[in-house]
Amino acid sequence: MNAVEKVKDISPEEFRKEFVAKRKPVVIEDATKHWKALNKWTPEFWQKNYGSKIFEIDGKEISINQVIDLSLKSDENNPAPYYRNVRIAHEYPELVPDISPESEYCLPNYFLHKVFTPLRTSLFAYGQYELFIGGKGRSFPYLHYDVPGADTFIHQIAGEKELILFSPDDSNYLYPKTGAEFNVSSIPDIENVQLDKFPLYKNATKITVVLKAGESIYFPSGWWHTAKMLSFSISIGIDVANQFNWKTVEGFLNKKAKAKLSVLSPLFMIYVKAGKQFAKSN
Repeated sequence: MNAVEKVKDISPEEFRKEFVAKRKPVVIEDATKHWKALNKWTPEFWQKNYGSKIFEIDGKEISINQVIDLSLKSDENNPAPYYRNVRIAHEYPELVPDISPESEYCLPNYFLHKVFTPLRTSLFAYGQYELFIGGKGRSFPYLHYDVPGADTFIHQIAGEKELILFSPDDSNYLYPKTGAEFNVSSIPDIENVQLDKFPLYKNATKITVVLKAGESIYFPSGWWHTAKMLSFSISIGIDVANQFNWKTVEGFLNKKAKAKLSVLSPLFMIYVKAGKQFAKSN
């Protein structure tokens, strides 16, 4: 596979049949056409309503005003700080209506069920939208596939972003880390790979996709990815667990739990398995 198909006006049922069930990435041009955020979440909106909000990026305090200003001026030589992986429901709950109702393409999602509420906290992103604001030239810091091993949707709200994808079949060529970070590549810069240190990378097939405002990309669990902003960019992402990927999700969470929770991992997995049965039947 060397290119990702684009579709429009596809029914959710056809989407699940042709892409989710077949585990194929795709760009959907109109999955979020009903969202207010597409017209509302401008740089001016963020500065007017949240400009004084202070947080930390890379160990330094910064405000939304500064992030937006720097992102609008950002370029390859001086990329702006990347405001990323921000749990919208916890940091900006009043903005949830702007990205509602949930796109039908993202349903069903087991993690949205109330049984998994403990996993939708400020500490976890399971079943939650995460916000990303960045400027031209800024990249996501590493190649990875998503926790919790579920399918991924990225919805572009403003600007353009380039996604770099690799199939799960290429995992052995991407030098996964060991331990709890097994879903992160050891290659520090995927755009400038040192083949003397990572010789197997030459066997991997890199797929690039430019995501424009209003477009969404879907890719199945286990797909490696990273991103680079081509302009000022706002996007949100969510991971989806369903009948097509649950076996993979369960395996991922089991491996992660063993690495992080040690002796408590069996209890966690009992909860996960029981929760899935409850979510599936309700």
